[in-house]
Amino acid sequence: MQENDRKTLPCGCEVQTSRDFLGRVVGTIVTRGSECPRHEHAAGQVVVMPGRDNARPGDR
Repeated sequence: MQENDRKTLPCGCEVQTSRDFLGRVVGTIVTRGSECPRHEHAAGQVVVMPGRDNARPGDR
Protein backbone atom coordinates (compact mmCIF):
# COMPACT_ATOMS: atom_id res chain seq x y z
CA MET A 1 0.00 0.00 0.00
CA GLN A 2 1.33 3.40 -0.90
CA GLU A 3 0.73 6.53 1.14
CA ASN A 4 -2.04 8.83 -0.08
CA ASP A 5 -3.85 6.06 -1.94
CA ARG A 6 -7.58 5.57 -1.78
CA LYS A 7 -8.66 2.16 -0.58
CA THR A 8 -11.99 0.47 0.06
CA LEU A 9 -12.19 -1.38 3.37
CA PRO A 10 -14.01 -4.74 3.65
CA CYS A 11 -16.94 -2.93 5.29
CA GLY A 12 -17.38 -0.78 2.16
CA CYS A 13 -15.95 2.46 3.54
CA GLU A 14 -13.51 4.38 1.34
CA VAL A 15 -10.38 5.81 3.00
CA GLN A 16 -7.49 8.07 2.03
CA THR A 17 -4.29 6.54 3.41
CA SER A 18 -1.32 8.30 4.98
CA ARG A 19 1.21 7.71 7.78
CA ASP A 20 0.73 9.00 11.30
CA PHE A 21 3.46 10.39 13.59
CA LEU A 22 4.29 6.84 14.74
CA GLY A 23 4.85 5.68 11.16
CA ARG A 24 1.68 3.55 11.00
CA VAL A 25 -0.54 3.53 7.93
CA VAL A 26 -3.84 5.17 8.80
CA GLY A 27 -6.94 5.91 6.76
CA THR A 28 -9.17 8.95 6.86
CA ILE A 29 -12.76 7.92 6.13
CA VAL A 30 -13.83 9.65 2.90
CA THR A 31 -17.18 7.91 2.41
CA ARG A 32 -18.93 5.49 4.74
CA GLY A 33 -20.11 2.19 3.26
CA SER A 34 -23.89 1.84 3.16
CA GLU A 35 -23.74 -1.47 5.08
CA CYS A 36 -20.88 -0.57 7.47
CA PRO A 37 -21.67 -1.66 11.04
CA ARG A 38 -18.85 0.34 12.68
CA HIS A 39 -19.92 3.57 14.39
CA GLU A 40 -16.37 4.97 14.37
CA HIS A 41 -16.34 4.92 10.55
CA ALA A 42 -17.73 8.43 10.08
CA ALA A 43 -16.52 10.81 7.37
CA GLY A 44 -13.35 12.57 8.53
CA GLN A 45 -12.47 10.03 11.23
CA VAL A 46 -8.97 8.52 11.17
CA VAL A 47 -8.56 4.76 11.70
CA VAL A 48 -5.45 2.58 11.86
CA MET A 49 -5.40 0.37 8.79
CA PRO A 50 -5.57 -3.37 9.51
CA GLY A 51 -2.70 -5.74 8.80
CA ARG A 52 0.88 -6.26 9.88
CA ASP A 53 2.17 -4.54 6.72
CA ASN A 54 0.77 -1.27 8.10
CA ALA A 55 2.64 -1.41 11.41
CA ARG A 56 5.46 0.95 12.24
CA PRO A 57 8.43 0.40 9.91
CA GLY A 58 10.66 -1.07 12.67
CA ASP A 59 8.02 -3.57 13.91
CA ARG A 60 8.41 -6.12 11.13
